Amino acid sequence: MVEILVALHDVSSAQRLIDMARLVYGLGLRQFIATKLYGAAASSGVPDVMRMALRLNRGFYVLPHVKDVVEVFGPDKVIIVSRDYGEVVSVDDIIARLSSDAGKALLVFGGTEASPGRDVAGLGESLYPAGLEARVGPIAEAAIILYPLARSLS
Repeated sequence: MVEILVALHDVSSAQRLIDMARLVYGLGLRQFIATKLYGAAASSGVPDVMRMALRLNRGFYVLPHVKDVVEVFGPDKVIIVSRDYGEVVSVDDIIARLSSDAGKALLVFGGTEASPGRDVAGLGESLYPAGLEARVGPIAEAAIILYPLARSLS
């Protein structure tokens, strides 16, 4: 069975960080990682998410960059959700690519309205869900991908 790690990269909004944690934990996933935090996300979002993770007995980690996540967690598969640099594929295809190998899979979402940059997109396989005419934001993108993924793992 594959272990899914979800990362949110480059976020300044405390509410966006909290909403992503609620989504990840609410779907039964156990590990949430935040990278490149600044502003309200760093000062008030991190303590709120840490309380949530402790209360739910889940993992929450803060690292400087996605490269550090890859180095520390050593995932077997890395998928970056990027509208600007990703190949447009079906959600079923994203799920198949994530769960094709046993071990750990890292799924990275951008925390700003812009997609993750080329430096992050180059750290793994860049994909974007088909059927979206414009970027819908990281929480919506995560919900579109994580809900069927979590159902397929349970």
